[in-house]
Amino acid sequence: MHSGTVTVVNDWALFGHPLFLQRLEDLIEEVEGLAEDDPDGFHHHAHYKLLEKVEEAILVRAPTNPAAPEYFQGKTLGKENGHWRRIKNGLPNRYRLFFQFRSDAPKSIIYAWLNDEATLRKDGSKTDVYAVFLAKVKRGEIPSSFADLERAAGPIPGHLG
Repeated sequence: MHSGTVTVVNDWALFGHPLFLQRLEDLIEEVEGLAEDDPDGFHHHAHYKLLEKVEEAILVRAPTNPAAPEYFQGKTLGKENGHWRRIKNGLPNRYRLFFQFRSDAPKSIIYAWLNDEATLRKDGSKTDVYAVFLAKVKRGEIPSSFADLERAAGPIPGHLG
């Protein structure tokens, strides 16, 4: 894992894969630009709302209980990828945030990937969020094993934006 200040919530250390951290940084920068352009109305923009929901998901909801049944993704990614969890409830429609966790000490959650407008949920589509995520895992862009994911991960900022 990369060095830096680690955010800990409910005894869970929070980390992100570089693809997730870059997506998060891009989203924060976009919202900051919206705030500069429209200080009174930026909070009505879809990207502000997405950032708000992602912040709640990664800093509040998942660290409450990352093993909650609502995070199971079933067989959508295949039996061999059942260790992956995904957050969908609480995010805007058709968005998914994939993660893994380990409850043995040190307790860690690693957020791997959040889809964008080009990869929204659409069953059967080549650009479906699950199809794109699975392709990234199969290509090795996102490590499947927790140990490899942990080696690639960096700390999640404690406050977004």
